[in-house]
Amino acid sequence: MKGLVKRLVAELARVWPRGPRSCERGYILAALLLIPSPAFAVSLKIVRPEPAESLSLPVGFTFVIGTVTPADSKVTCNGEECDVEDDGAFIGFVPIRCVQDGVERRGKICDAPFEFIARHGDDETKVIVSAMSPRSPSAREKPDEIFEKPKNIRVKNWLWIGLEEPRLGDIVLVPEGATLKAKSSSASSYRCRTPLGTEIPIAKADSEIVDGVDEGAPGAWEISTPDRETVKIMCDEWTKWKLPFKGKLWGLRLFQEDGRMRVDPRVEHPAGKLAGLRVCLDPGHHSDSGAIGPRGFEERESTLLISREVARLLKEDGAEVSFTREENPMPLKQRHDRMREAKPDLVVSIHNNSVGEGQDVRKRHGTQTFYLFPWSKPLAESVHHAILDKMGTDDLGCIQRNLYIARFPECPAILVEPEYIILPSQEKKFMNPDYRHKLAEAIVDGIRNFVEKKDIE
Repeated sequence: MKGLVKRLVAELARVWPRGPRSCERGYILAALLLIPSPAFAVSLKIVRPEPAESLSLPVGFTFVIGTVTPADSKVTCNGEECDVEDDGAFIGFVPIRCVQDGVERRGKICDAPFEFIARHGDDETKVIVSAMSPRSPSAREKPDEIFEKPKNIRVKNWLWIGLEEPRLGDIVLVPEGATLKAKSSSASSYRCRTPLGTEIPIAKADSEIVDGVDEGAPGAWEISTPDRETVKIMCDEWTKWKLPFKGKLWGLRLFQEDGRMRVDPRVEHPAGKLAGLRVCLDPGHHSDSGAIGPRGFEERESTLLISREVARLLKEDGAEVSFTREENPMPLKQRHDRMREAKPDLVVSIHNNSVGEGQDVRKRHGTQTFYLFPWSKPLAESVHHAILDKMGTDDLGCIQRNLYIARFPECPAILVEPEYIILPSQEKKFMNPDYRHKLAEAIVDGIRNFVEKKDIE
């Protein structure tokens, strides 16, 4: 308001000496200036954090994003200045400041306020968004229940459970109807042991407690693939196999037939070209939005647009393309089923990156690509380096990680994060059709190089 008054006084001083009619114009101008105008009001739209958002850290720093109007305003959050783009999109890396007495937002006690202040000249606006730290009473999970005696847990659906270090890349296959012993439970899962003693989580939604064990009920199978030439299968201490096959692994088909679990090794794809290759594209996210840029551009929209351009280019070279989802929502845990129906030779999941607490993405950002199994690594490296070469992004690594999509065992399956959509400059690029086309070209180049050269290792 102070800025409006100053402009009013200056304009009256300019027109007042010019006679009665000028004075009338001055009164009219004064009336108009006193009406609140969006052109002069400072406004903030906060994208992150959202009210009642759960933070992973109680102390430290995290990123905030949003937009400000006018675009040349100054924005601070919790005392730290944010970087503002020419169109008003901003990002900041700001301290997390927890308070003892939180406020209730969306039914949760939120103890981490973020105070945004936007200034434009003498005008100022303030917005406070309250998030929830791990210290909040609403964030504290109920402690695990330890069973006095192990309980029998029957699995209702087929499960592929990836193991972590030091057995990253190994999987446990738990067939429908299998019964395992659980020693404890959390809010969402049981902690079970396989016959070999490996501890695995079984979601409560995928299982039920039963009184006894049915005779002949299947057990859990542990599958180890240390390289592209070895498959080891273990059911218990006495039942172990090393599968014989010729060539290098392209994937493993795991299925149940006539009451028995079947393992079918797929060897290296013979085509050597894109024509006839079956490629399944997985546009990341939806029904959830995924990451969101400062201007509100959602990852699920961006990944679908990029995937469609990749599909168009692949089809031009004769490849057969399927999608895990397009406009319709597809929950993550249903995507393996969609892939299995498509019988693909390759799976490529396309995402836009985000970041959690403790990392200032303004200082280091670029391309990451993820895989799990040894037969997926060459495809991951090929697509990763094609993006680096064509897009000029920084190399953040080609990384083995137990991600759900990468856990699909039947063919090379990778997940690519070309860049960070939370960066205002990068969000703007993802919104540009020319940039998406160039990125799609890079992904197709990587797939083509992999198929034609076979090994990129």
